[in-house]
Amino acid sequence: MHHRTQTPRRTDVGKLPPYKTHRHTLYGQQEGHCAGCKHHFPLRNLTVDHIVAKSKGGTDHIDNLQLLCGACNSMKGTISQAAFHAKLTKQGLR
Repeated sequence: MHHRTQTPRRTDVGKLPPYKTHRHTLYGQQEGHCAGCKHHFPLRNLTVDHIVAKSKGGTDHIDNLQLLCGACNSMKGTISQAAFHAKLTKQGLR
């Protein structure tokens, strides 16, 4: 078994627009719900989050973005999506 120490980077996307420009698109895809706690919020209460943190090799590509409420975004920090969901489940928020 081989364990990878570096996350591969996408080379097929070219120059990406600033990630915050995807807020309205993500809001429509998620139908206004936080990707963490699943509560519905107005757009102004949701923040753009990187599913794989940029510090861990994530990109600004829309496939790596989601909207989270402020509480969920603070709770997620730079942990993995799986660890974040486990944390939400443990706290009864998912």
